[in-house]
Amino acid sequence: MKLYLLVCAAVALPLAVMAETTVDGATLGQLDAIVAQCGQANPSDSVKYQELLTPLIADVPPAEVEAARQTDIYRQAYDAITEQLAKASKDDVVAACAGAIASNN
Repeated sequence: MKLYLLVCAAVALPLAVMAETTVDGATLGQLDAIVAQCGQANPSDSVKYQELLTPLIADVPPAEVEAARQTDIYRQAYDAITEQLAKASKDDVVAACAGAIASNN
């Protein structure tokens, strides 16, 4: 349950900042990690996981998104989420990822 809440909260956060025209490195790192781990756990839904990024980066210039991905705060956030998801069973990750997709619709 904790994993499900972690994934859903990280996915819901970009919805709260959609009006922004800048991207937060920590938020991007968390969401990129979720997208990567969910894509590995359930490759058949990879496109749906990629769509989770849309609310966060839709209005941000690609160069700014790439610059955010080069920051220490991005890497720390990415690594923290990756570590949390690596501790969970594959079934728990798949269930949490399915919840992320459901909350995005």
